[in-house]
Amino acid sequence: MSFPDFEDVHWLQVKIDDFLANTPELPQHIIFQASQNFNEKLVRFNSKPRGKSNLPSLSQIGKPFCQLHANKLDWSQTPKTSSFKIKMTYGDMTEVIAVAILQAAGVNIFALNQRTMLPTDEGDLYGEFDLIIQDDDGNLTMWDIKSASRYAFENKFKSYEAMKEDDSFGYVSQLFGYTRAERMKYHGIEAGGWIAINKETGDMKVCAVNPDDEELYYDNIVDTIKRYKAADENNFQRNFSDVEETWYKKPTGNRKLASACTFCDYRYSCWPDLEYRKKAKSKSAHAYEYYTLFKEEEKDLGIVC
Repeated sequence: MSFPDFEDVHWLQVKIDDFLANTPELPQHIIFQASQNFNEKLVRFNSKPRGKSNLPSLSQIGKPFCQLHANKLDWSQTPKTSSFKIKMTYGDMTEVIAVAILQAAGVNIFALNQRTMLPTDEGDLYGEFDLIIQDDDGNLTMWDIKSASRYAFENKFKSYEAMKEDDSFGYVSQLFGYTRAERMKYHGIEAGGWIAINKETGDMKVCAVNPDDEELYYDNIVDTIKRYKAADENNFQRNFSDVEETWYKKPTGNRKLASACTFCDYRYSCWPDLEYRKKAKSKSAHAYEYYTLFKEEEKDLGIVC
């Protein structure tokens, strides 16, 4: 199989852009199929989390190891609010829309939302992939659809190299894991990448991986399973230290969570003194930060005679 030069525009991006550039309309059969997919996604709103398994799932295996370790130790997690369920459902809805656009753009979706299993010598990992696409030459590639903030869309999904540099959610390992798992059924399938949708603007972007990296990430997956099986309460280590807060490049004297830790379910268990409070110095009412150390600003109260 031949792969595109990573400096070139991916063929999938071309199809998406061509479709969206011409006052797009969705055919009735695609609308009908999308409505069925919507129903299936909405049913998940009422579903309960799956029971804990002996090993991480394929969607978890690439996350920072301290998160996996905390999960194994059953540390207390930050409670999930109803807004979190709405946020996750919003992501599911975005995926349905993306699939409909791909189909209307003439993309052949070979398989969609299927459970899969990756066997390894250290144990089996389970997960559910988003979609497999078949190109005009019959080649199969694995893709994930991601709804993204403006920042993530412009930075994380800017390129494969950018993704590898900022992958605290484990997207790369997840994708290569799905690909390896499905090769048990579809010989020759390769990792494709991510189809990202900007939640603020609706823009769609294709971020293609380098499939040559699969073996490296598979080895990392197996190594992570070994470490996970050996993990206990005596060998926990954080992957990240807290960082110094600055304001206009000057230290404030406060310390805050590393960015990779801000979405971790175990952040309060890992940092018992953690405070989520208004950002120091900022005048914005919506600027908040996770502080591991916060020094109250000294106020000049004057002298009362």
